[in-house]
Amino acid sequence: MLQVNHIKLSYGPRVILDDISFTVAPGEKAGLIGVNGAGKSSLLKIIGGYQEAERGNIMRPRTYGYLSQDVAHETPVSAHGTVRDFIYSGTGLDAAIAKYEELSMAIADPEIEDLDAALQEFEEAQTALDVLGYYDADARSEQLISGLNIGGVTLDRETLTLSGGQKTKLALVRLLFQAPELLLLDEPTNFLDVEATMWLMEFLETYKGALLIISHDLDLLDNSINKVLRLNEFTHKLEEYKGNYTSYLNAIGDAQALAERTKRQQEREISRLKKTSDRLRGFGATRVKQRIAMDRRISTLEENKPQMAQTSKKMHIDFPVRQQSGHMVVQARELCKSYGQKIIFNDISFLVDRGERMVVIGLNGVGKTTLLRTVLGLVPPTSGKVEIGDRVDISYYAQESEGLDYENTVINEANDVLPTDARRVRSVLGRFLFNGDRVFQKIKTLSGGEKTRLALAKMVLEGSNVLVLDEPTSHLDMMSKEIIGEALGNYSGTILTVTHDVDFVRLLKPTSLLLMPEGRLVPYDSKYDEMLERA
Repeated sequence: MLQVNHIKLSYGPRVILDDISFTVAPGEKAGLIGVNGAGKSSLLKIIGGYQEAERGNIMRPRTYGYLSQDVAHETPVSAHGTVRDFIYSGTGLDAAIAKYEELSMAIADPEIEDLDAALQEFEEAQTALDVLGYYDADARSEQLISGLNIGGVTLDRETLTLSGGQKTKLALVRLLFQAPELLLLDEPTNFLDVEATMWLMEFLETYKGALLIISHDLDLLDNSINKVLRLNEFTHKLEEYKGNYTSYLNAIGDAQALAERTKRQQEREISRLKKTSDRLRGFGATRVKQRIAMDRRISTLEENKPQMAQTSKKMHIDFPVRQQSGHMVVQARELCKSYGQKIIFNDISFLVDRGERMVVIGLNGVGKTTLLRTVLGLVPPTSGKVEIGDRVDISYYAQESEGLDYENTVINEANDVLPTDARRVRSVLGRFLFNGDRVFQKIKTLSGGEKTRLALAKMVLEGSNVLVLDEPTSHLDMMSKEIIGEALGNYSGTILTVTHDVDFVRLLKPTSLLLMPEGRLVPYDSKYDEMLERA
């Protein structure tokens, strides 16, 4: 059983978590919800042992596993060895295999000094392999890789050659392979396509262990959990609801409706009593006692009116353009990229003019991110050419927050963009909900959604005429996604983006889609929405 007791966390004077206590029983599946910045990821890190709380303690089951939403920075995939090595390292199976092979060579040596002792060790090594599930380990690993739809990944492939999205999926494979008593998952579907998300949903629904998951995927929260834990961003406390996400919505909807109805009734009663009290004043001293009693009743009703739920703050943003670019923005001619014998993409050509919005779509591993980085000059093409037009000023959002200095504070990171206008910097940060003491928070302590908001705030300060965006909505809650999507839809510059979010694409109003890996450029049409979802 997971038992969380009286957890408190603050960043300076800003309280994040206040006296948080709850349990997750064996086999129970709980969804942790709340707006971006409410403290969900921080709480999950504390439970997983990756962050210290100011106060409180955690009682964890014997085995547990944690998946960060920021795999690249917090739990990176090893750059050495094969996919098999990385998966097996989660249970120690890789070390057990190495020990077994070492002993196999030792007992085969005719000059071995103590054969009996070596045979005893060899037998123990065989037992260890049995316990760790060696004989079906490859089959289990391949089933997980297939389920999460990691295209082009085999157990013998070197992890060094994997894309960012593939590495994130592989970290999830490694965790599921461990099959711990408790799974701690922070936004596990961010880089999954529809089929992989459905597979994970079914996997978690039948998982025998306990689950604590953060997700903005409402279908997953409806099908894979039986308890909702909500972090209230105003009180910084935890609210617990039985059932799935729909049950939670019904519960808060009923509670809100009851509160509104009670408040209306009390306000009508207060109004009636005030009129009566005013009439009693006209009788002078003869009705003083009645009037005092009436006023006390009014005061009691005023004090006990139901507290209506506070609404979350909304961002109010736009993306300005300081200077218009030339008509031709970027032209790619016969681009090819390969690593050794592995071809990432081949013969990609396209032209993007001023004001156009091109969305690059395709399954994970087909080279979408590599293509963007090649266009930006961050990765050299194996062959082909990229031409950038006149007066083109580019801002780049990378999917793994690589443009942020994790040791920096929010305010210093933004000031680096526009050091000459402190008022403008504070104004833009405020629009992205970085107010008051929040601007002095270190970037490494921000949630994934807050890091996204900061990266986009920097883009607003830059005022570039071309935005290159790599999965900009992965860590955003629904409200933030809609607001940012609408702001980008009204942007007067040029956009190149990789995304699999259909709703975001509709808000963006793209002019064209680049279909990967074939490199076919087509005008945007809603008939491609299903392909976007699959990607």
